[in-house]
Amino acid sequence: MISTLGLGSCLGITAYDAITRTGGLLHAMLPDSNKHHSPNPHPPMYLDLGVPALLAAMRAAGAEPRRLEFKIFGGAQILDSSEYFSIGRQNIEMMKQLVLRHNLRVSGWDVAGQVNRSIELYLDTGRVLLRLPARQHEWV
Repeated sequence: MISTLGLGSCLGITAYDAITRTGGLLHAMLPDSNKHHSPNPHPPMYLDLGVPALLAAMRAAGAEPRRLEFKIFGGAQILDSSEYFSIGRQNIEMMKQLVLRHNLRVSGWDVAGQVNRSIELYLDTGRVLLRLPARQHEWV
């Protein structure tokens, strides 16, 4: 099992190949590395760099890209609703673009709202346990 805790405006993206039972998880904070002027951006921090890095890591681990099933979580609006702090919405929009660009097969979305999420990807089945405050845990 691999997990990530406290997805607020961040996105948690799981990838799973059921044949090889290979799974991966990306916890990305920001949508676009081009908007932040870091000379050496850390790819997993950004969706635009992190999703291709996740695909490459899955391929290197023996997964077949066309078999990958993705699930996407997070993108909440935790702070105020001003445009400056709409990171959750911006992350969701960027992820939609990346899904189309990379032709990703997404079987589950649990995004937006105003709650933090935690997820656990079980590598034996590819199922994801979604944990939300004051709600029953659910399998996605």
